[in-house]
Amino acid sequence: MITLILIGGKSRRMGRDKAFIERPDGSRQIDHLVKLAQLGGGEIFLSMRDDSPPPVDLPVVVDAEPGGGPLAALAAIHAARPAEPVLVLGCDLFLLDEDTVQHLIDRHEPGTTATCFANRIDGRPEPLCAIYEPSGISMAAGSLSRGEHCARHFLESLGPKVLELPRPAALDNANTPHELAECFAKLTRGVTAKSVTVLYFAKLREARGLDQEHVATLACTPAGLYEELRFRHRLPLEIDSLRAARNGDFCAWDELLADGDEIVFIPPVAGG
Repeated sequence: MITLILIGGKSRRMGRDKAFIERPDGSRQIDHLVKLAQLGGGEIFLSMRDDSPPPVDLPVVVDAEPGGGPLAALAAIHAARPAEPVLVLGCDLFLLDEDTVQHLIDRHEPGTTATCFANRIDGRPEPLCAIYEPSGISMAAGSLSRGEHCARHFLESLGPKVLELPRPAALDNANTPHELAECFAKLTRGVTAKSVTVLYFAKLREARGLDQEHVATLACTPAGLYEELRFRHRLPLEIDSLRAARNGDFCAWDELLADGDEIVFIPPVAGG
């Protein structure tokens, strides 16, 4: 089995290359992922969108179709190594750890098309920490040719073996500075379940269909809580258009939550 680390994104929302971000322990994200990739026991490749110099000394596979996302990476690695199963690791997985990767490796079945984890919120397959067998990965080029670029839809179409995460937050990703702060809070403070009360106003109240609710969450910050809720309920507003209040006072998005907090997400006045 070979491993493919995806570093071909443009990181527009993060504002900087995620591969070079320094983690709380002082290591770069790319170095953390290379260490995890070594658990696969085979060769390690970097997936990049062009032939620019790689951040570490590893062989590079250039995307088969510029702008094609993870499916372009899958098609490219399959063209280069068509007989090999591929462990795929996404660069935005700052909470991914050795136990989670080893759990995936130990339980993958060569007779299936793919082995992956279920998302902790909606239960759907997670495509960026998964093992793709040759029979599954060979279909990536066909999806691209049909203009189908969604990695999750592709993985679902394969009928993969889906595992429960041994550590529920391990695949929480970070594509924005707010999400990165949430991931780093989890890394430094730990992941603990909390029960909070969330109040909705204006456009969020209309979208959610209620004024308030009690929420069980693994979030450490108001930003992490909002992103959980936005993902679960398809809330229409981006975090940058909101303000947050905690227990009656406006708060920073990276302020730490406590069990029993009351959190309010406040849209702009024009939104209501």
